[in-house]
Amino acid sequence: MGLPVFNGEAYLEEAIRSVLAQTFEDWELIVSDNASTDRTAEIARDLAASDRRVRYLRNEHNLGAAANYNRTFALARGRYFKWLAHDDRLLPEYFAKTVRVLDADPEVVLCNGTVAYIDEKGEIIGTYRSVLHLASGERPSERFAALVLNSHACVDFFGLIRRSALERSLLHAPFHGADRALLAQLALRGRMVQIPEPLVQMREHRQRYTRLRKSIRDRRAWHDPNATSLLPPALELYRAYWRLVREEPLPGRERLRCAATLLCWWFVNWHAFRVAAETLDLLVPGTVYRAERLKTRLFGAAPGHLVEEAERR
Repeated sequence: MGLPVFNGEAYLEEAIRSVLAQTFEDWELIVSDNASTDRTAEIARDLAASDRRVRYLRNEHNLGAAANYNRTFALARGRYFKWLAHDDRLLPEYFAKTVRVLDADPEVVLCNGTVAYIDEKGEIIGTYRSVLHLASGERPSERFAALVLNSHACVDFFGLIRRSALERSLLHAPFHGADRALLAQLALRGRMVQIPEPLVQMREHRQRYTRLRKSIRDRRAWHDPNATSLLPPALELYRAYWRLVREEPLPGRERLRCAATLLCWWFVNWHAFRVAAETLDLLVPGTVYRAERLKTRLFGAAPGHLVEEAERR
């Protein structure tokens, strides 16, 4: 398991202790500190000293979130892999139940439970069932369409993933929305399983990346401080989808069905408007954030987004 972190002192200990409390005990946790300036190093070193399964490493300088995520995978040795955000918590049965699913069926590449959202105090504010259950079929094109065309929060990026499926994949690409691209790629590579009960608690709070970084430039810099691309992130994602359809080993008809899905992409879930807003954001920073807030006020929050509920608390 990889836990990339930067200045995570507020919740890091809770996250690591939720791993220590797992009923399934054959795991390793790699904490990769992206040159934090708070108490992150002290907290992680103390917990690593208490359990040899916890490995703490510190980058000399901030690599950006994408590179730090990918570093944890490069250092991992397990047959299965999972990323854990420093502000989230696992329930004690998470590994026992997800490992059982992957052990039982080699065609399954990812398994995750439903999600309970918690606030800054750790109190549950809602639950979320993603579209993962729609990506359990035999046809790659159907799994791909389920993840590309349906509106969903990318909570399953943090599922338990078969290592062989992650090898030579996109991993965490350096753009906003890269989690969607990886999930789409994994859907082309195998089936996905959703356990109906909540097994993970994801935290909504004011310091989350998407709450602090409101412009496209700020979000790009968070992923990669050296990024030079001027392409709007939604188009970066769309380009990644097309690359997957071209390069993944698919039967001819399945490839054509995936291509048809991408032609439909422009007409669902506000994608065309998103591209327009992101393009404008490059000239008027904050446009995307304001557009997101306006859309929420007019049409309600997108599935899996409990920002307003967290703010009310």
